[in-house]
Amino acid sequence: MARPVHRRRVCPRIAYNPQGLGRNLYATLSVRENLDYFGRLFGHDRREREARIAELLGSTDLMPFADRPVGKLSGGMKQKLGLCCALIHDPDLMILDEPTTGVDPLSRRNFWELIDRIRARHPGMTVLVATAYMEEAGRFDRMVAMHAGRVLAVGTPAQMLQRTGCASLDAAFVALLPAERRDGHRGLVVPPRPANAQDIAIEAHELSCRFGDFTAVDRVSFRIERGEIFGFLGSNGCGKTTTMKMLTGLLPATAGSVLLFGEPLDARDMAMRRRVGHMSQGFSLYRDLTVRQNLELQGQLFELGKQRIAERVDALLDRFGLRGAAEALPMTLPLGHR
Repeated sequence: MARPVHRRRVCPRIAYNPQGLGRNLYATLSVRENLDYFGRLFGHDRREREARIAELLGSTDLMPFADRPVGKLSGGMKQKLGLCCALIHDPDLMILDEPTTGVDPLSRRNFWELIDRIRARHPGMTVLVATAYMEEAGRFDRMVAMHAGRVLAVGTPAQMLQRTGCASLDAAFVALLPAERRDGHRGLVVPPRPANAQDIAIEAHELSCRFGDFTAVDRVSFRIERGEIFGFLGSNGCGKTTTMKMLTGLLPATAGSVLLFGEPLDARDMAMRRRVGHMSQGFSLYRDLTVRQNLELQGQLFELGKQRIAERVDALLDRFGLRGAAEALPMTLPLGHR
């Protein structure tokens, strides 16, 4: 690969989908324009591009959004479009770095069915995938289990299960870890939470959000009790992130109302904002600041005071195993660490 002549010969046969939401996309181009651009890069004529674009958009449920700019897509939609752009030229080698992170289960299944159809037409295509989803790994011909930069085991999914005597690949991966890493490991059990319907943390009533003629959230109402774990489940683009943005005051509601800790939501109220933590879908980190500096900045924004910031930063670095990365820049870290 160090030889330019070799690179020019083999690179058109390779597809690479990078880790992260839409990292290989152009935000000002529409969904269709991005796909058309990638098709042109690989020399497809207009008829071929149109046929491939129609198949990819149909297989990933992106057809209704073909004319929407990428910058206005949900994170999951960006991820799916990135996959489509990587597949546009039927490569001989496809390298997918956590391709379905942030993609809903149905679209994830549709994606692998699309890969299977392409492989059926192109039996010689090799697919190299990095994933943290063990149910996906169960579909692969061969697996390499890794930890801390080292290979733990190589084999088929069935061989992994047989070697460890486990019933699932999740359990098999844990069993393959070094003894000191898995010591004390136990399955997660979340005990029932006592009902406390009189103490409401968030209440939404007929909450709606429209962008022109498009309705992103349509008359949603719910109550979230203090201490409750409350989940939004749904496909990419169904309105989960938009709802969260309205709940935190980052996006004004078109209609409806929100009560936060019993008071009407006011995005300008700093006392209220100090009681809310928000982790955005795209990771709200400053790339030019180290891990420690990012944490210190958040403490300053919430006016914790110098001594309190130092205490909190140290505590969080230890709690989340980030002590060794404290002086690193966020974009040099794996996605999970970010």
